[in-house]
Amino acid sequence: VMSQSNNDSGTSRKIRRLCGGKAKGHDKGEDDGYTSVLGSADWSSPISIKASSSAPTFEPSISSTEIKKQKKLGAQSKRGWKKYDYGPTINGDKHGRKCFDEMLANEERFCGEWTVFYHSYSAAALMYEVQAAVAAVLFRFKSQFATLPRILWKPFNDIPDAKAMLKEFPTWPDQDHNPRFRAVGICGTSSLLAPDSEAPPKSVFLMGYSVGPLTGILEKLLKACGVPAKAVKMLAKKIVKLAERHGLDARGHGGKMCKSGRAGHMLQIFIRRELVDKYVYPSHPYGVPDPKRDPLGSYLSKGGQKSGQIRITVNPEVFLLASCVRMFVFSADPTFHKNREDFQEELRDLLDEILMTDETRVKAAKGIFGGKLPKWWSSEDQTDASKMTKKRYLMSTFD
Repeated sequence: VMSQSNNDSGTSRKIRRLCGGKAKGHDKGEDDGYTSVLGSADWSSPISIKASSSAPTFEPSISSTEIKKQKKLGAQSKRGWKKYDYGPTINGDKHGRKCFDEMLANEERFCGEWTVFYHSYSAAALMYEVQAAVAAVLFRFKSQFATLPRILWKPFNDIPDAKAMLKEFPTWPDQDHNPRFRAVGICGTSSLLAPDSEAPPKSVFLMGYSVGPLTGILEKLLKACGVPAKAVKMLAKKIVKLAERHGLDARGHGGKMCKSGRAGHMLQIFIRRELVDKYVYPSHPYGVPDPKRDPLGSYLSKGGQKSGQIRITVNPEVFLLASCVRMFVFSADPTFHKNREDFQEELRDLLDEILMTDETRVKAAKGIFGGKLPKWWSSEDQTDASKMTKKRYLMSTFD
């Protein structure tokens, strides 16, 4: 059990992590909260899409002077540190060190025009993977590099960004445990290295943040994405078997534990500096706003050590666009980390059963959008268009 406290807000809470490869009972972590939302919400009723009728677009606007300044300040997590250390857990693990080295190298590449955040998860891994595969086929999402935390549009109709979330937050007695938050938001930290008050990456990466039984949740996600009812159960079983074969921990879905017993994953999330204040706000534990670091974009653009929790409104309208958000996933299990790209390809092949024709793709998209399709969406298979070389994906700005 990890005890988390915040000296500024005076709050604390406990989380449980996997230990020695065995799942323990726990207070719900952030990923479990999302799965419970999937299990209880009604996604079938049609909605009116408030998003623009034209495809979302983004034009960079950071000046060359500011980019040069940010590059001189360097990687966000390393700012203000004369010496930094991964801690005994990561330092003692070859795979862990390699992942952390790569994350910091990514920060160096993107520090001019992007802010970075870290989201730790475990129980939701298979759902995130399925959402990424579906999004690759329907929306050109670059699933070979990262998972996708949220794909269902309906909750974002009312809470599209951080401003809307902060407006609703005072009405949630359970704070970031509220289903309204879980449907649209994720928790994270603004540094890979800081000894943060809640789920510090150095402590939680290898063994995961939380795990619990998720029986039936994968089936509900598939239904929400438009999979025909008669195909759901068999498709879910095939997906779990595929996960097992590639080394992804599938215990929460009735499958096997990964060989290493490590169920942890770290999603490294880069968000354009122009967009960070629209979708992210600084917080204490439980999502309580932190005025000392507000506005967050300004805080992150300066020198000095960065730390503290954040909450992100993971609106797929923006998170599907590599020009706005760039993500990389790192898995604590070395086998799955190595196999993940192959896993995604085979997962997309499995989903061909329900996404191979215009008719089935339209049905799936209607499930994701909540019943009504925006004018900009096309029913053509976007898998080939979703593919991109790693060299290009690692470019700070696309030509």
